[in-house]
Amino acid sequence: MNYSPDEASAVMVDVVFSLEEGTFADDHAEALARAVRRALPWFDEEAEAGILPLSGLAHGNNGVCFVGRRSRLVLRMPIHRSASANFLAGTRLDLDGAVLTVGAGSVRPLLPARGVVYSHLVSVGADDEIEFLARCKSLLAGRSLQPQLITGKAHELRTAQGPVRGFSLMLHGLAAAESLAMQEIGLGGHRALGCGLFIPHKSVVAVGN
Repeated sequence: MNYSPDEASAVMVDVVFSLEEGTFADDHAEALARAVRRALPWFDEEAEAGILPLSGLAHGNNGVCFVGRRSRLVLRMPIHRSASANFLAGTRLDLDGAVLTVGAGSVRPLLPARGVVYSHLVSVGADDEIEFLARCKSLLAGRSLQPQLITGKAHELRTAQGPVRGFSLMLHGLAAAESLAMQEIGLGGHRALGCGLFIPHKSVVAVGN
């Protein structure tokens, strides 16, 4: 199927929430995932559902971060779940004793990118960059995709089951339909921790940050 540059996904959306207050640990991905699952019990029933890394945070000393006016919580999910996701609005999420207050939510469509998509962290079970790239290429080839891959900084998330490791990843040279499919399906595991979720990127630049 071919997509026009402005044709939105018919299956997935982002639900974007403002954040009103909160101070919590820098490494908060697992605590956030647990809190969202408690609030939305159906979340794990949706294989492609995920939680994008919190945006707009200020990072302080001693491994803490703070919510700012531009901070956002973004959940990626099937369109048919978007209405029920709004139950998060006005809730107070418990992140291992720290409180994150969720504000109003709005639906943001997924649109084809102009050939470039980016993920803050992709995890495919490989710590070595060369092996990581090989596994990513194999997974993409299984979808008949052969984009150019650019790895960035290595990342590690702490979880109760052990560390989740991977790299930031940019894919470029995608057709419109391919860029939308990458946003809909993602790559690798640990969607609830923010891994493997792609967003459009303006251009091919360094992805180390």
